[in-house]
Amino acid sequence: MRKNALIAAMLSVALASFAWGQSNANGIGYFALEVPANVTITIDGDDGDWAWFDPIFTVGPDEMYEIQKAEVLDKSDLDVAIMTAWTGTDRDNRLYGFVRATDDTLVVTSDVFDDGWRDDDLEIITDANASGGPHDGDGESGTRAEGQQFTMHLPVPGIYETPYGGDGSWWLRWQVVEEIHWMDEFAESRVTTNPPGATTGSTNVTVNYEYSIPLWDYASLDGADNSIRHENEAGQIIRLTYQLNEADNPEDRRTHQLATAGEDGASGNCDVCSEYTLLGADEYDRADGGEGTAVESESWAKIKATFSD
Repeated sequence: MRKNALIAAMLSVALASFAWGQSNANGIGYFALEVPANVTITIDGDDGDWAWFDPIFTVGPDEMYEIQKAEVLDKSDLDVAIMTAWTGTDRDNRLYGFVRATDDTLVVTSDVFDDGWRDDDLEIITDANASGGPHDGDGESGTRAEGQQFTMHLPVPGIYETPYGGDGSWWLRWQVVEEIHWMDEFAESRVTTNPPGATTGSTNVTVNYEYSIPLWDYASLDGADNSIRHENEAGQIIRLTYQLNEADNPEDRRTHQLATAGEDGASGNCDVCSEYTLLGADEYDRADGGEGTAVESESWAKIKATFSD
């Protein structure tokens, strides 16, 4: 029964994408898993809290699209693994993510928060109620009432350290009005590297981006009390896009951008954002044991292959 329900959900996602022009690089959309009741995720840049996550729902480069040059990136140049999770109103009602990027050469030279995209950098684009359209809605430029382009960048002491996220890695961009940065105050983020201390010019580096944020159906310039916080529930489809910026050297800066969206434009308009379905804790197979899965691993792999043909 659960297997049939999830297959039906995936078909609904595919049909909705066709009907409304959604842009999923993998052709069907993506999935965020409810954090199990006995798991607490600490935002520390370590994936130890994610041992429960069903790897079938981890997003890799084969399920993403390079939106700047439409080139297939060799995994020796850039590899990525994305895990997305959520909690409901019975807990802290937040979105969680862990993104592991393995890069042949690290570039983090920007000293302007809005220009972090020129480096190796992660963008997290949200439209919680899937309303679509420009991030500013009907408001003035930079207000970001309906959608947001949050970003994470490896902090560099004295060069790139934002006031937000807990470690200076979090920033709402691009060219937003100062008043809307209240949203950044709710973010928890941490960026770490392996080897530790890696910086521009370091080779064969793994960068771990971990975050936790509330989602907003409407964001007011007058702060959280005048905004509408989104309430996460199993079965919801939200619009969420990951864009990983890749820079090969400090001179050329960004050369590629790997995204869950199937085309460019999500950074300003969520009509082309990818979709994430929120799966409940009883709808996937815990990697560390527990309840059975809604769709067995082999079946899920076949489904993904079918939709990507």
